[in-house]
Amino acid sequence: MPLDGVLLYKVVQELKEIEGEHLRQIYQPTSVDYYFLFRSSTVRVCLKPDVSHISLAEREKASEKMPSSFTMLLRKELKGAKLLKVEQIGMDRSIRFVFEKLDEIEGAVQKELFVEIMGMHSNMILVKDGKIVDAHRRIVTRRREILPGKDFSIFPSGKTSIFDLKELPGESEKSVRNVLLSILEGFSPVSVEEVIHRAGYEPDVPWKDVERERIFEVLEEVKRELEIPGVFVYYEKGHPVEISAFRLTMLNLKERYFERPSEGINEFVGWKEEKSTFENTKNRLTRVIMKRIEDLEDLEEKLMREIAEVEKAQDYRRIGDLIVQNLWNIKGKSGEVELTDWETNEKIVVDVGKDPAQTAQKLYNTYKKLQRKKEQVEKRLKEISQEKEYLYQLWQTVDDAEDIETLEEIEEEMKEHGLLKEKSEKKRKEKTSRFRETSYMGFRILVGRNNKQNDELVRTSSKEDLWFHAHEMPGAHVVVKTGGKKVPWEVIEYAASLAAGYSKGKNSGKVPVDYTLIKYVRKPKGFKPGMVIYTNYKTIFVEPRRIEG
Repeated sequence: MPLDGVLLYKVVQELKEIEGEHLRQIYQPTSVDYYFLFRSSTVRVCLKPDVSHISLAEREKASEKMPSSFTMLLRKELKGAKLLKVEQIGMDRSIRFVFEKLDEIEGAVQKELFVEIMGMHSNMILVKDGKIVDAHRRIVTRRREILPGKDFSIFPSGKTSIFDLKELPGESEKSVRNVLLSILEGFSPVSVEEVIHRAGYEPDVPWKDVERERIFEVLEEVKRELEIPGVFVYYEKGHPVEISAFRLTMLNLKERYFERPSEGINEFVGWKEEKSTFENTKNRLTRVIMKRIEDLEDLEEKLMREIAEVEKAQDYRRIGDLIVQNLWNIKGKSGEVELTDWETNEKIVVDVGKDPAQTAQKLYNTYKKLQRKKEQVEKRLKEISQEKEYLYQLWQTVDDAEDIETLEEIEEEMKEHGLLKEKSEKKRKEKTSRFRETSYMGFRILVGRNNKQNDELVRTSSKEDLWFHAHEMPGAHVVVKTGGKKVPWEVIEYAASLAAGYSKGKNSGKVPVDYTLIKYVRKPKGFKPGMVIYTNYKTIFVEPRRIEG
């Protein structure tokens, strides 16, 4: 859920701790991230639409590229200023910071910084004497103008704070969900649905059928919970999926209470940002691979047309042979003559030119030239086929990646093979991802996460370890560490099912998987990462599975 006004209410109470401190510096590490450094804390303002929020940062992030003109303005106007006050505008998603700074001419001058945490409409606006100095995003719409020199006004929500609510609307055919959303300032749909759940109703029940006293009772409960400082984060499969200023009893999920609101927000947002970075990286790498495959297929199609043309080489040789075989018969002749093919007795009209022997030699030369071209084209087609096989394997490793470290390793591999440009100013990071690992019936089983790991598995495994790979399709290498022991059939089936689960056939019913001893798997010189040849193998059909957890 987005950072709603109710959650922001608790953040503001936490931010009040830095009132009276001086602003030391402002950093902008990305186009949508601002870090305000005070004596005791750092305030992060993130205006990225899908994770917009404000919190006390766990650490200072001072690294940045060239700061924007707005950041330079904020430094000029606010650096060294004293923070007098932090307040929320009603229960809306707007915060007002009041700063005071000494000016040699004007003396003590107050300036206001408004932070609006509103998803794609998030913004930060610097105001002096009611006039806009500048903003993170300049806006001109029918309802609002955020431009330097314009009068600044709070955008009205038209709703009421839970602390100011005195009465509820009269009867209406609208659903209880829609009515509460229309009157409760700062309440997101999830917060409203929790109120409805506690009251014992379904969200789509008509407002006229709701006992309003019961709704008031629940809202009083919520008000009491809002006086508790912390926030609640909810987890699914070990990852945070929801955050709330008050307990969400409607969720049957693992709950964790954070006494410091910022800690809860940083936990929740951190996962979302990591997931967003992961998905964006995955999509970016996939697009590069797909584009390269498309380019190769276009080239392949062009070369296949060339192959069709060079197939005419045999015709040139045949005609040359005919002329040579009939030289005694056409001596002194020129232009078109009729010749007999001794093998088929077929009569063929051939242009022998002015000198038949010379014409035959030209035909032989053309034949040799086309033969050489054919060999070159066939060699290139083979190279393209091998590269496409590698790219499909690479694509599979990207598709199966489960963490950003694995994707970073794949990205390095793509740079090494020219699929991505290497940024010289960036220092390569040490990679930390390891094989996927599990055990079954006492046998250790390793699964490669990417091509480099697949190579490492083959290179470092014992000759008597068992190796598995989906038959003739992209997929991970799987190795069972035998330790010199005989591997039961159940372990073979289990390892094969993992090879199927981490292959292109992972969504199929039954997948053929080849398996053999590592000593029969080799990587010829010049083969790309993850590509091997193997012999003495058997094939088993299994249902795909993946390692749980």
